[in-house]
Amino acid sequence: MPSSVAQDRVQAHAAKLRGDRSFLNLVLVNVATGINQFRLQTAQARLDSDADVVNLYGETEKIGALHKRTIQRLERRFRSVLKTDEFWHQTATWILAHLDQWQQESLMPSDCSVVGMLSVKAGSELTDSDEWRESLVTGACAFYTASQWLRHLDLSAYSTSEIDKLLGVETVTSAATREPLFQDADIERVATGYPILTGAQALINSQWEDGEYPYWKKLVGEGFIQHQIVRQSPSSQQIELVPGKAAWEIIQQFGPEAAYVFLIFASYATDSEEPWADQIRLQGTDLIRLFGWDKRTDITIAQKLKKIGHLVELVCSLSVLVSNINIGAKRYNVERGAMWILEGLGYAGQLALTVNADSSDSPSYEAGEPDELHIKVRPGIWTEKFLNAGEASAKEALFQYGYLAKSTLQINPYRQRLASKLAIFLTIMSRIREDGRYEVRTLLERLEPKELLEAIQKNRLRRVKLIEQWDSALLTLKELGWEIGFDQATYPESIRPDWAVRDEFDAGYRPRNWVATWLKAIVVIKPSTRIQEKLEGHIPAVLKPAPAPVQPSALTGEVIQAALDAKGMTKAELADKLNVDRSLVTRWLKGQRKIQPKHQAEIKALLRNLDGPL
Repeated sequence: MPSSVAQDRVQAHAAKLRGDRSFLNLVLVNVATGINQFRLQTAQARLDSDADVVNLYGETEKIGALHKRTIQRLERRFRSVLKTDEFWHQTATWILAHLDQWQQESLMPSDCSVVGMLSVKAGSELTDSDEWRESLVTGACAFYTASQWLRHLDLSAYSTSEIDKLLGVETVTSAATREPLFQDADIERVATGYPILTGAQALINSQWEDGEYPYWKKLVGEGFIQHQIVRQSPSSQQIELVPGKAAWEIIQQFGPEAAYVFLIFASYATDSEEPWADQIRLQGTDLIRLFGWDKRTDITIAQKLKKIGHLVELVCSLSVLVSNINIGAKRYNVERGAMWILEGLGYAGQLALTVNADSSDSPSYEAGEPDELHIKVRPGIWTEKFLNAGEASAKEALFQYGYLAKSTLQINPYRQRLASKLAIFLTIMSRIREDGRYEVRTLLERLEPKELLEAIQKNRLRRVKLIEQWDSALLTLKELGWEIGFDQATYPESIRPDWAVRDEFDAGYRPRNWVATWLKAIVVIKPSTRIQEKLEGHIPAVLKPAPAPVQPSALTGEVIQAALDAKGMTKAELADKLNVDRSLVTRWLKGQRKIQPKHQAEIKALLRNLDGPL
């Protein structure tokens, strides 16, 4: 056979193997069975001497290791191999060579009769079917391929729990409910990839587009991220798109409280190396305490739990479709699926004894009000691209993680709706935009309905109410530890909040046409000092700026205080001259905030001009 014809034959067979999952599934089933064999051996579970591989398959199936989810998990382990043309070319070459040998010798090649897997010996009378021969040779190839993969895994280096995890076997520890967040700290790590950002916006800004299936869409790079409404069935694990009016009824129930649940899921999703494969288990009472609802006396515990359950269902109605995202010069697609897969929502409570007066000897029980809610959620398949601990380069390019403050989840969205929206959005953005500089209009466009900005241009009462809500929201964030600043060039004192202007400044009335100035003004909003320090400490290496030159005489709080005392200058006066918030100067003096090079230079120049000791 000419070499070109042989090459074409190999390529055609390689394409066939690659396009049909039959061979790959055979390999993965053998891998799972091999892992379980090692597991049984290390556990000193002895099979009978005459046991064949069928018994081992039975044991593997019994623990669920051949279920679809486990097979998919194992496939991801070898994805880098499966992506190469070389693997499929070598596989096709091996199979075709053994089929040719069998054809020429009219005898099964000895290495195609795998002991314990095929009860066929070389030289036996064989059927003459080409399909049958190809099936046996392909099965043998799958067996040898699995053996190679198992050697590559080197199971001897795995712990018992890691072996169980490979097989998808739930241990007592992994199946247990997760510890509630914020047990020993007031901040927790949270995922901040693009689907998290757009998902949170879809829950809080009402900017959905109408259509047969309403959608929320944002362009990202050369592609887009789109969210729609889906209905999930925990029992069947199926989802379906919700059309028109039914979808809008769900969308209208979205808001900051649903986004709080969304962020909690996003925080738990950072705990696992493979979040798409691990279930998140939560208790409703833990969320009640986390939201500060345990202090509410206007509704019962049962009503609180049902409200939590409803919020979980709302969050799990959000789907995501990521298409052709181009970040860091990479392009890929992610199929549409639920952002969070609802696998269980179960209420629990006490049984109440009831006695029928007519038959007191036959008591019965009725279910009382629930006192607990068990939540089981699994992150969707989108996390494989955006929260994959194994793909470090993608993780760095996508700014995977930020930090969520406990206080954010306790902002009352009914009294401080804009503050809650700002905190949710900026929690995610603080990893993406380190300088914290935002145009007022941009923030309002991200958080509020489109009609609002049009309405304030025509309605004086609406615009006055909005800026008052804005000023109040900034104050709420400031009181919770966020750093709030105002750009001197674009955000004049005449339109700043009362608490952010100098004592001697006469606020009076806002200037004429203040709305246009306000919408273009730049506000600086950064999270708490502690979160900023964590963010600065975890900037991906490829994104970290080049080291700044060492300052010959870095300032300290003690040095600045001494210079101020020598000149009879107050902290407030220094803050005004530097155009910074007074609280920032206080933090500098206490050593709670690092003084940036720009401010160091300005302070030195200012105090030197005043004949200070610097």
